[in-house]
Amino acid sequence: MPDPARIAAHLTTVADVLGELAAEIEELGTTLCLDPAIIAHHVGTLQSIDLIAQKQRWLATLLHADCPLSAVDTIGVEALKARFAAPRAH
Repeated sequence: MPDPARIAAHLTTVADVLGELAAEIEELGTTLCLDPAIIAHHVGTLQSIDLIAQKQRWLATLLHADCPLSAVDTIGVEALKARFAAPRAH
């Protein structure tokens, strides 16, 4: 039987890495936004970069939560929240 403490530690590490990746992606997006030409030609891509970082932060929040099921209600990205609300086929 898997050790619940080890599982929790692994999930915490996953959450930490997701948070770090989100910060790195946000930094990349910020750097790209310093160039007006990039903004003019790639605004949709820059918005996608921001959305990726937001989703990663929310996933990290769920993994850090005492009750991930309850934490779903706090997700600020509606498309991500909807994925947790939709029943999954097995």
